[in-house]
Amino acid sequence: MNTLAILEKFEIVEITNESRITGEELEFCTAQQALYAKVLGQHCYAFDVLQQLKNDCKDFMRSVAADNKYQSHGHTYQRYSCKYVEISKEDFVNDRIIKIHEKFISVIINYFTEKYNVSIDKPKYEILLGLKKPDTPEHPFYGFRKLSDEEKEIIIAQKRAYEEAQDAYLDSIINAEIDYNTLLDHIFVVLNGSTFAERVEQEIKAASRKATHWSGKNPKYEIKNKKIVFDILYPRKNYNGKYEVELNGNDYHAILRALTYCNSEKCVKEIYSSWYRFMDYKKYESDGIFDSHEVGSTKVLSFKYFKNGKFEVTFDAHTTALQFASEYLYSEGGER
Repeated sequence: MNTLAILEKFEIVEITNESRITGEELEFCTAQQALYAKVLGQHCYAFDVLQQLKNDCKDFMRSVAADNKYQSHGHTYQRYSCKYVEISKEDFVNDRIIKIHEKFISVIINYFTEKYNVSIDKPKYEILLGLKKPDTPEHPFYGFRKLSDEEKEIIIAQKRAYEEAQDAYLDSIINAEIDYNTLLDHIFVVLNGSTFAERVEQEIKAASRKATHWSGKNPKYEIKNKKIVFDILYPRKNYNGKYEVELNGNDYHAILRALTYCNSEKCVKEIYSSWYRFMDYKKYESDGIFDSHEVGSTKVLSFKYFKNGKFEVTFDAHTTALQFASEYLYSEGGER
């Protein structure tokens, strides 16, 4: 769903955001809103000071113009110049203000995506602010002198109108402030009525089902009593003739995450930190990777890796293995 379509749904959102987030989350959002406003205010103040210095400099140079100029070889020069630190309005907007708007968007969106480990695209600041950059008029680059006076006047008027519109556009960006509630609306519309917990579960299941889907073939796993054997790894012999296996693949990590989520009764949304030892870039035969590994869990009891690429997970019971496969793995009948 694109950002514009999301914003068109904002009118449907009637539930107050305060009732959909925790007190801690509300406190974070309001604190970041205040900080964002202060940063914008400080930058605008600094820009105003620079503009005033620039104007003061021009006024000063005009006041000493008669004494400051001199002639040399038929040309007029100035003995002194007055130039302070300058920044154009366009550069100020592009290099400062836009980045502050984008940073605030990232701060709020990232807070929720990292806390709940969900994927939410960041909306563009122009859409949130309801702004549209003026279209640049198309003027002939060559042949202007050959145009009639009337045609030239039209082009000049179009150029003047564009410059005024562009200046107003820049002012709008400078004076704008995104409300965190708008970002929360964006988040909840993207969730499409789901809670954060529901979205996490949807993403975990989608990733593990995708990981076990092999187009045109049987699913990449087999249930054997209370074990599920995944055909998901790619071991090989290294230059010493010893076996090694890579444990950093996305599909493999998706299975580990699903196992964590299932084993923790859907409380832990990321892979157990104690399982990080099974996530190295490479594990070697000398590390004992092809042995059986107890993992200290209630439902998921052990892992075993094989030199043919199989990854075996032992559950506490056959029914648990069946339930995990039913909820988290791809079936030949299609994704559930």
